[in-house]
Amino acid sequence: MAEAWQPTDHSFDIICRSKDHPDISKQDCASPSPTECIIDSCSEIIPGPSNQDAAVPKDLLVNGIIVLTDENSVSDTIDQEASIEENDVPQPVNICASFCSTPKSSLVRRSPAEKSDYIECDLKKRKLDVNDARPNKRPLVPEEEHNCLSPNTQMIPRASTLTPSNRWPVIPTKDNPPTEMPNWLGQFTRWSNAERIMALTELIDRCVPTQVRHIMQVIEPQFQRDFISLLPKELALKVLSFLDPPDLLKAAQTCHSWKMLADDNLLWKEKCREVGVEDVPARRVITRVIKIKMSPWKAAYMRFHDIEMNWRHSPIRTPKMLKGHDDHVITCLQFSGNKIVSGSDDNTLKVWSAISGKLMRTLSGHTGGVWSSQMSGNIVISGSTDRTLKVWDAESGICQHTLFGHTSTVRCMHLHGNKVVSGSRDATLRVWNIETGEFLHVLVGHLAAVRCVQYDGRLVVSGAYDYMVKVWKPETEECLHTLQGHTNRVYSLQFDGVHVVSGSLDTSIRVWDVETGTCKHTLMGHQSLTSGMELQNNILVSGNADSTVKVWDILTGQCLQTLSGPSKHQSAVTCLQFNSRFVITSSDDGTVKLWDLRTGEFIRNLVTLESGGSGGVVWRIRANETKLVCAVGSRNGTEETKLLVLDFDVDNNSNSFIMR
Repeated sequence: MAEAWQPTDHSFDIICRSKDHPDISKQDCASPSPTECIIDSCSEIIPGPSNQDAAVPKDLLVNGIIVLTDENSVSDTIDQEASIEENDVPQPVNICASFCSTPKSSLVRRSPAEKSDYIECDLKKRKLDVNDARPNKRPLVPEEEHNCLSPNTQMIPRASTLTPSNRWPVIPTKDNPPTEMPNWLGQFTRWSNAERIMALTELIDRCVPTQVRHIMQVIEPQFQRDFISLLPKELALKVLSFLDPPDLLKAAQTCHSWKMLADDNLLWKEKCREVGVEDVPARRVITRVIKIKMSPWKAAYMRFHDIEMNWRHSPIRTPKMLKGHDDHVITCLQFSGNKIVSGSDDNTLKVWSAISGKLMRTLSGHTGGVWSSQMSGNIVISGSTDRTLKVWDAESGICQHTLFGHTSTVRCMHLHGNKVVSGSRDATLRVWNIETGEFLHVLVGHLAAVRCVQYDGRLVVSGAYDYMVKVWKPETEECLHTLQGHTNRVYSLQFDGVHVVSGSLDTSIRVWDVETGTCKHTLMGHQSLTSGMELQNNILVSGNADSTVKVWDILTGQCLQTLSGPSKHQSAVTCLQFNSRFVITSSDDGTVKLWDLRTGEFIRNLVTLESGGSGGVVWRIRANETKLVCAVGSRNGTEETKLLVLDFDVDNNSNSFIMR
């Protein structure tokens, strides 16, 4: 019995009868090309031959491509394409189902000319995009596909891409939405808010990343609103007040309305207050520095910022050198306005111009070395080893009063208003009226030399070599409290009206309550004498002979920062000053250093003496917003005694500011 031929996965005997191809009765279909052929309309599928001698189908469907070829073409690989078994009845083949499942390896028999044409066509086809795989690319039209094949090859469109117009599918648009969308949107609008949220959540969960990205691109612009311009001015300014000045400057560049708000004068006044700028500089100073129109308080802040950058980063200008005390020691230093007053053990005080650096006048009259001084405006008070105090007019150089009463060196004093309190090695304190030169009160109670004193106009606080700190009421000459606890000499004091802070040779610093006289904190950490302290807003900075500087919170007793590290001083700290941003310290090692108050980081050296380490010393420093005055010299003649004045003011030609 003759064996019947049965179609396999690799070969099908298919007869397609189509209204578009009435002459086609039986076609072989095969193609190794990656481009899919389109079946137009296949109305009938007929099983292959049942005769043993039946020829292997001439046309194969491969990868969805129907290729019509000659009957004479022969393929050497046809033996691998068919499997024939006896008595098997071939079943009808659904051409649409097998359309995309036929392997590429199936080949058809072709003539040499057709093979050459086909290979050339195939190479062209591999460079083209498959329409279904790359939907964003321009689809191939049937004419282009047909032109790529050999003359003997015909193409039939794929059925899956048919549209009502028998053309390519239409991409949905807003004007041509899918037919189901209006009903879908109508249902969505009928849901409650909770149902809509749930539907959106479920919808997003079913989206692929590209669709989620599209949702983001649609939604993000809905939140891009200029709410600052929409708010009332008062509320908009309140919002902007939370920005730092650098961010305010950036906001001013956004648009005209934001610039008007960000340049508000009261807004910048608050920013100035936050950094300690209390006054608007003189108009001539502002116009000298800023050439553009802006609010006065903004100009004040910008100038403040530029000066800070000069302290931190700008190259240090060559300092002015003020010489006049020969080789003597500068024992005290005052700096007020544009005047510098230096006192020395050469029995004189000298008044200098901080602007020009010229010596304005010498205050002569003491018969002993000057060891203490105070200054307010043009009034200078000095204390000497000759046991007297003198009141001077710095402008004229006239000694207005000589105050007698102490029986030993006047070692310390503190001026408040028109009264000065002096402390002496005779263990007493005296209160004077500097306007009249009248002696007012004497405070007796210490058992050794008084080394430091503070006066706030109400109470007097004194520290002495008897290890005691005393609180006095000067009007009654009464000692309110004797603060006991130190075990060695008291060398330094600070008093803010509420707290008394005392530093001693016993290495400790004590914080006292001035009303009760109780010790609130004992600040431990230094290893030697606390030689200098300064207190502002409950922040204490202390310098010590152990070469370190510490920053404390006197309310908690906590050490906030220790200014040390590789760049620390190499010898005892002699003097210090600080503000809300910097700490400036001087030392016996001949340097003046700048530190960041908040972080404790070393910024840079402001002064470095060549004789540092071999005798050069910085004895005293005084600073204001733009200038630093240093009293330098030596005890062995290695460094000439002089004053160095460093200027950090803005350049006269500067007209721009950079917020860093």
